[in-house]
Amino acid sequence: MRTIPKPLQIISQALVVISGILLLFLIFLTVGDVLGRTTANKSIVGAVDISTLALVAIAFLGLAAAEIDGRHVSVDLVEMNLPAKLRIALAALRTVLLALLGLVLSWGLWDSMVSAFDRMETTNGILRLATWPAKGALVASFVLFFIVAIWKSINEFLDMRDGIGLDGDSVIVQQAQFEAEEFTGTVNKGYTATNEREES
Repeated sequence: MRTIPKPLQIISQALVVISGILLLFLIFLTVGDVLGRTTANKSIVGAVDISTLALVAIAFLGLAAAEIDGRHVSVDLVEMNLPAKLRIALAALRTVLLALLGLVLSWGLWDSMVSAFDRMETTNGILRLATWPAKGALVASFVLFFIVAIWKSINEFLDMRDGIGLDGDSVIVQQAQFEAEEFTGTVNKGYTATNEREES
């Protein structure tokens, strides 16, 4: 399997960092709002508006990174038992359908963002925050996700066409084995360290 281009990995990780920062901000905002309401009977102005928009970004900014790491749920129990030629044909069809779906969804999200910007759409709360930045985060997240997903699908098709991965385990099985080995190694290291401490 060919590796994901470095620029895509860097951008995806940058979006994950932004999502993490927003999550921390949202945690502090929520805690501050709850403390304010319970101790001084005053909540932070616009906390609901800010939380709503932040949650949208937090939920979707990590899509591409999750796809790169193979964290999305995928089942290929049927496909992996099909004949090689049929698997290659399905891989090609999957790539085309993924590209069409990505185009339709990305265009729809882009149109929604532009419409929100043109109409100066805002939240219904006190602060009346503009919604287009959150929708822009959605556009960026989905576009990057589909670029990564299509790249992986194309390369999976090319690998199958070249006879790679047809006789062995599927990509999903390989990912599961890798994670199991990683987890086992972590557990073994912890067990060894514990034994060493007890012996000393």
